[in-house]
Amino acid sequence: MGGFPRDKVLKLNKILYGQADVPRMWCDKLRAGLKVRRFTACKADPCLFVSKKAVCINYVDDCLWFARDGKDIDAVLKSFKEDGD
Repeated sequence: MGGFPRDKVLKLNKILYGQADVPRMWCDKLRAGLKVRRFTACKADPCLFVSKKAVCINYVDDCLWFARDGKDIDAVLKSFKEDGD
Protein backbone atom coordinates (compact mmCIF):
# COMPACT_ATOMS: atom_id res chain seq x y z
CA MET A 1 0.00 0.00 0.00
CA GLY A 2 1.84 3.07 -1.30
CA GLY A 3 4.24 3.83 1.54
CA PHE A 4 1.90 3.15 4.47
CA PRO A 5 3.16 0.78 7.15
CA ARG A 6 1.15 -2.42 7.22
CA ASP A 7 1.52 -2.90 10.97
CA LYS A 8 0.00 0.49 11.90
CA VAL A 9 -3.56 1.75 12.19
CA LEU A 10 -4.17 5.23 10.85
CA LYS A 11 -6.90 7.43 12.29
CA LEU A 12 -8.90 9.53 9.85
CA ASN A 13 -9.48 12.90 11.50
CA LYS A 14 -11.79 14.37 8.88
CA ILE A 15 -13.61 12.95 5.89
CA LEU A 16 -13.11 15.16 2.85
CA TYR A 17 -15.03 13.46 0.08
CA GLY A 18 -18.74 14.06 0.09
CA GLN A 19 -18.51 17.50 1.67
CA ALA A 20 -19.76 20.40 -0.39
CA ASP A 21 -16.73 22.66 0.09
CA VAL A 22 -14.05 20.11 -0.84
CA PRO A 23 -13.64 21.20 -4.50
CA ARG A 24 -13.15 24.82 -3.40
CA MET A 25 -10.68 23.78 -0.68
CA TRP A 26 -8.69 21.70 -3.18
CA CYS A 27 -8.61 24.53 -5.71
CA ASP A 28 -7.54 27.06 -3.05
CA LYS A 29 -4.72 24.78 -1.87
CA LEU A 30 -3.58 24.07 -5.43
CA ARG A 31 -3.73 27.76 -6.36
CA ALA A 32 -1.66 28.73 -3.29
CA GLY A 33 0.91 26.01 -4.01
CA LEU A 34 1.24 27.04 -7.63
CA LYS A 35 1.53 30.72 -6.71
CA VAL A 36 4.49 29.91 -4.42
CA ARG A 37 6.07 28.10 -7.38
CA ARG A 38 5.65 31.20 -9.60
CA PHE A 39 2.63 30.05 -11.59
CA THR A 40 0.00 32.62 -12.48
CA ALA A 41 -3.67 31.95 -13.16
CA CYS A 42 -4.98 32.94 -16.58
CA LYS A 43 -7.49 35.81 -16.43
CA ALA A 44 -9.72 34.19 -19.06
CA ASP A 45 -9.69 30.76 -17.39
CA PRO A 46 -8.84 30.55 -13.67
CA CYS A 47 -8.19 26.79 -14.01
CA LEU A 48 -5.20 27.43 -16.30
CA PHE A 49 -1.89 28.17 -14.56
CA VAL A 50 1.23 29.23 -16.44
CA SER A 51 4.88 29.60 -15.47
CA LYS A 52 7.98 30.22 -17.57
CA LYS A 53 8.62 26.48 -17.90
CA ALA A 54 5.30 24.67 -17.45
CA VAL A 55 1.52 24.85 -17.76
CA CYS A 56 -1.02 23.27 -15.41
CA ILE A 57 -4.69 22.83 -16.28
CA ASN A 58 -6.91 21.92 -13.34
CA TYR A 59 -10.35 20.31 -13.61
CA VAL A 60 -12.04 19.42 -10.31
CA ASP A 61 -9.31 17.28 -8.70
CA ASP A 62 -7.27 16.40 -11.78
CA CYS A 63 -4.34 18.27 -13.32
CA LEU A 64 -2.87 18.14 -16.79
CA TRP A 65 0.76 19.23 -17.00
CA PHE A 66 2.60 20.45 -20.08
CA ALA A 67 6.22 21.49 -20.54
CA ARG A 68 8.86 21.35 -23.22
CA ASP A 69 11.03 19.28 -20.90
CA GLY A 70 9.48 16.65 -18.62
CA LYS A 71 12.12 17.44 -16.01
CA ASP A 72 10.40 20.77 -15.37
CA ILE A 73 7.15 18.98 -14.49
CA ASP A 74 9.05 16.50 -12.34
CA ALA A 75 10.65 19.39 -10.44
CA VAL A 76 7.29 21.02 -9.69
CA LEU A 77 5.70 17.75 -8.56
CA LYS A 78 8.76 16.92 -6.43
CA SER A 79 8.54 20.32 -4.72
CA PHE A 80 4.85 19.67 -3.91
CA LYS A 81 5.76 16.30 -2.38
CA GLU A 82 8.63 17.77 -0.37
CA ASP A 83 6.40 20.52 1.03
CA GLY A 84 3.61 18.08 1.83
CA ASP A 85 1.20 19.89 -0.50
